[in-house]
Amino acid sequence: MANLVYYVAATLDGYIADRQHQLDWLMNFPLGDDATPYDEFYQTVGAVIMGAETYSWIQENSPEAWPYAYVPAFIVTHRSLSVPEGQTITLVQGEAADIAAQAREAAKGKDVWLVGGGKTAAMFAEAGELQRLFITQIPVVIGAGIPLLPVSKPVSLKPVTQKVLKSGGVELVYDVVVG
Repeated sequence: MANLVYYVAATLDGYIADRQHQLDWLMNFPLGDDATPYDEFYQTVGAVIMGAETYSWIQENSPEAWPYAYVPAFIVTHRSLSVPEGQTITLVQGEAADIAAQAREAAKGKDVWLVGGGKTAAMFAEAGELQRLFITQIPVVIGAGIPLLPVSKPVSLKPVTQKVLKSGGVELVYDVVVG
């Protein structure tokens, strides 16, 4: 079965964006050639899930092209959002288990990338639908912003790998422990 993987960068103090939903702290940080290549990770992905705020941010900040054009995308929302023509983008709402099942089926055996944001990832984690975290921790402290995983109950993690990068960033991979 395909895993739901929350692949994201976060500050040392646990934020994925600042209060204005900006990523300047990340864009100004060179990871270096020893970081896991994005393309290598993306090859394992058969579908993506994201929340409405993440989707809107991507639409505003990547106007030239939808970055997930080669995989089906599921946008968790209660709002009516515009969808670019010709893209496999489905607006969904409901239970995390149902959305995860739909995305896994569309992924055809590959993993499902839970792109974000934090509240969406927390929804899947709390429902027991998140299997793996792949966090690139950036040595920057911003003090406040959008939390990495704002769960309302503890989520236990089992370390899989840890890699300190020459840049000072740290790649952390954890399996989510269920039960």
